[in-house]
Order: sequence, then C-alpha cells, then structure tokens
Amino acid sequence: MNPGNISDHLKSVDEGELSKIKTRISHLKKQLKIPDSVAKTIKDELQESYTKAEEAISMVGGSEDEISKMWGYNYGNVLYYYLSQRETVEGRQALSFIKMALGYDLTSHGYSEIQYSSFVMGLALRFMLGFENLKKSISEIEHELQKLDTLPTD
Repeated sequence: MNPGNISDHLKSVDEGELSKIKTRISHLKKQLKIPDSVAKTIKDELQESYTKAEEAISMVGGSEDEISKMWGYNYGNVLYYYLSQRETVEGRQALSFIKMALGYDLTSHGYSEIQYSSFVMGLALRFMLGFENLKKSISEIEHELQKLDTLPTD
C-alpha cells in the first residue's frame, strides 16, 4: 500500500470511526509499554532462578551444562507463573519482557550450543512436569465424574 492510498483511505473514514481508531491505538500503546517495576521484578526473578541453579549444582558438583539445564528448569517456574497471569495487562507485559530478556540473559552467560540445548531441555522438563500434573488432575476429575454417573437416581 503506498502513502497516497493510506491518505485517501483516511479521508474516506468518517470522524467517528477515526476517533475510535485513535482511541484503540492509544489504548494499545499504553498496554504495550512495560513499566520499570515489571521489568525490575522479572529481572530479579530471572537472576534468582539462575542463582538457585548455581547453588543447587554446586552442592552436588557439576559443569556449566548442568547449571544451564537447572536454570532452564527454574526459569520454567517463572514462566509458568506469568502464563497463568496472561489475562491481565501486567501478565502480558511480563511475558513480553520475558521474551525480550531471555535472549539477553542467555547470551550474557556466554553459553555454548550445548549449554543452550541444556537450558531448553531443563525448560522442557519443567513443562513435562506441568503436563503430567495436569493429566493427573484431569484423571482425578474424570474418576469423580464417573462416580457421580454411577449414583442411583430417584
């Protein structure tokens, strides 16, 4: 679309519609801005997840590969929390910041390809644990529903 077409299109839009579009854009712009408090909280949580991984691995001994795997596992916990909050503006802002911060955090530790892979494996393990817990909960609900179905009706 060339600039002339945009201008022509905007001229053809009535003032009420244009006002609605401006309001929506303004609302989106406010939602997309990530407050410093959200960014600081996320950075602190991500640093804490790395520190906990280092501490856990130092107790049993291990290489950077194990630290990166444990960090991925811990990082998954932070990610799960904000995924559960994604219906709120703050939750979406946090997830956006996590997406941006992940690349920086991984590169700031100078990880090799194997360590990146270990991180992803740790993250996948956290998600598998969550999936298994979800399956267990669904199974329990199904079992209880089956009990209700077998109750005699009067």
